[in-house]
Amino acid sequence: MGYRTLSLDLVLRALFLDDRAFDQLRDDDNPFVEGLFLIVIIALLTALLALVGEALAWAGSPDMADVKQIILEMLRQSPWWSSIAPNPQALSSFQQTWDTAWRVLPPLFGAPNPAGAAGNLLGWPIFAVISWLVYGTLAHLFARLFHGTGAFRQTLGVTALAFTPWLFHGLELIPYLVLGGFVATWQLLLRYRAIRSVHGLSWSRAMWATLLPFLLLVALAVLFGSAFAVLIAVIVAGR
Repeated sequence: MGYRTLSLDLVLRALFLDDRAFDQLRDDDNPFVEGLFLIVIIALLTALLALVGEALAWAGSPDMADVKQIILEMLRQSPWWSSIAPNPQALSSFQQTWDTAWRVLPPLFGAPNPAGAAGNLLGWPIFAVISWLVYGTLAHLFARLFHGTGAFRQTLGVTALAFTPWLFHGLELIPYLVLGGFVATWQLLLRYRAIRSVHGLSWSRAMWATLLPFLLLVALAVLFGSAFAVLIAVIVAGR
């Protein structure tokens, strides 16, 4: 068994861009295992804190069923309602659309959803691990293309430190506080430090090895999105 490199001190030092933290994990006897453990723990912790925040927001919010009923009563007082009231088919169609909208729209517009937040206890670790593996693999390939010297397990292990800004999601324990762009930018800086530490690249090559995986993934998303749009257009036109 190897020694345990990962610690709270190392995580905090990496969070604030201490180069020694990246180098220390790079030189661990099994950086991949350390990185995987770190990602799962951070994802679980932030999901748990987010769940507490959602519960607090839900406890301090009006009941959505009451809001739904109040708005419906207002609609029933409008001239528009009198035009559909005599028509059972129109009323049935409205009721189906109304019920569907109230199941879908409140979460989309930020209504507290403790049940959805509870699902993040499983979803966030899975998402974090998959995104870590995809990004780490692409970053390693680009780094080696630029003559980087690091091993694949080192790339994966050290890029796991880029997930430490997820700890800031713990601040979302405060209802309605959102830190998405801030966390993403901090992660990008940590990934740059990780790639440079592992592969010994110049700043410009490390920068491109950090950015190119994102550019590739965006290009693939645009390509598949365009292909899907064309497919839908062909199907609609063929009807």
